[in-house]
Amino acid sequence: EHHWTELIKTGKYDRFKNAKIYIVYSDNQKYSAASSLNEGLSESKVLQNFALDKNALIIVVDKLQTGFDEPRLHTLFLDKEVKDINAIQTISRVNRITKNKTRCKIIDFSYRNVNINNIKKAFEHFSDIVVSDFDPFNELNRLTYLYDELVKHQLYVRHFADFEYLEKNDRSNVGKYLDIEESFIRFIKSNPDNSKVLKININQYYSVITLIEYVIDFDKKYSDKIFMEFWRRYNVLYNQLTIISANADDIEIYYDNQIGITEETKPIYQKNGSKQHSGTGKKYVYDILKVIEQRNEEEENIGVLIEIFQKKIRDFFDFIRSDDKGKRLILKIKALGVSFNESEVLSNFELLYKKYKRRNLKQVGEFFFTQTEDLLEKLCSDFEQEIMSEKEE
Repeated sequence: EHHWTELIKTGKYDRFKNAKIYIVYSDNQKYSAASSLNEGLSESKVLQNFALDKNALIIVVDKLQTGFDEPRLHTLFLDKEVKDINAIQTISRVNRITKNKTRCKIIDFSYRNVNINNIKKAFEHFSDIVVSDFDPFNELNRLTYLYDELVKHQLYVRHFADFEYLEKNDRSNVGKYLDIEESFIRFIKSNPDNSKVLKININQYYSVITLIEYVIDFDKKYSDKIFMEFWRRYNVLYNQLTIISANADDIEIYYDNQIGITEETKPIYQKNGSKQHSGTGKKYVYDILKVIEQRNEEEENIGVLIEIFQKKIRDFFDFIRSDDKGKRLILKIKALGVSFNESEVLSNFELLYKKYKRRNLKQVGEFFFTQTEDLLEKLCSDFEQEIMSEKEE
C-alpha cells in the first residue's frame, strides 16, 4: 500500500487514486489472518466489495481458482508457475464476457516465463485448442541477430556516428544530411543484391520490434530513435530508387515516434477474393528451401533470401565433408540399410549440426539456425540425397 500511495502522488495515476487493494489467502496459524490486512473485513465481504468497486486490485495466494466468477475482472498477474488443469482454471478467471469488456489480459511474471508454454500445453491437452506458437524470447534472439547485422554494415560503420552527431547537435546542417543520403544512393545503385538484403533485414527488424515491444522488456538500444531514423532514411531512398512492378505488393511506410518505421505489406487478392500465395513453385537444389520459402512467403525479395540460405546450406555441407566425423557419416550414408540405419545417421548429423553452430554462429547468423533447427531431418535427407547421387555417378 505504501508503494501504491507513492505512485498516486506522482499524479500519473489519479484516476485510480480511490482504488482499493485487497488480500485473500488461506488463514494459517503461522501468519496473521487475511481479515487483518483488509480492515477487518471477512473474505466474503472483500469479494462483495471488490465486485462493486469501480477499480480495485486483489492479491490472491492459493485461493479463488475455482468458483470465483467476476465478469468485470480483465487482468490477471501471475507470479508463480501454473500447470495442467490448474493453469486453465486460473486464467479462466478473466475470460467472462460483460458490457464494454472486449478482451482480457494475462501478465506473466513467472521465472523465465514458464507459464507461456505451460498454458499452451494445457489448452492443447484439455481443450483441444491450438495456441499460437509466438515465442517472444525467440523473436528477441532474432532481433539481436538483426541488430548485429545492421551495426556491422558498412553504411552504419561509415556514417552513423556523423548522423548521430547531426541529430543531437546540428539538425539544421542540411548539407551533411545530404552527403550521408548520397552515400546511401551510391550503395543502392552499385550493389543491387546487397541493398535488397539490407532492405530485408531492416524490414524484419522493425517487424520484430513491433511484435515484442509491449510483450517483454529488452535493451532500449534496439529501439533508439536515432538508430531507427538512420535506417528509415535508407528505406525511403531505397523505395524511391527501386522500380516497383504493377504486380508487387503495395507497401505503406509511416513513422512512429516510438519505434521508427513500420511497413505494412498489403496482400494481393485474386479475382475471387482469395489471398494469392507468393510461393514460386520452383524446384530447389535442396528440399528444405521450399519450407523456408513457405515460412517467409510474406517477405519482400524472397528469391534473395533463398539464395542466401542455399549458400549457407552449401557451406554447412562442405563443413561436414571436411570434418573427420563428417567423413565417417558419409560412409554410413553410403552403407544405409546394410550396416547402418536412418536413426543413427540422423543422430550423427545432429551432432555435426551442433558442432557447426558452436563454431560458426556469429559468422552464419542466428536466423539460419532458428529456421533450420526444427527441420534437421529434412536437412539430413537433403545431404543424404546429395551423397547418394554422387555414389550413383
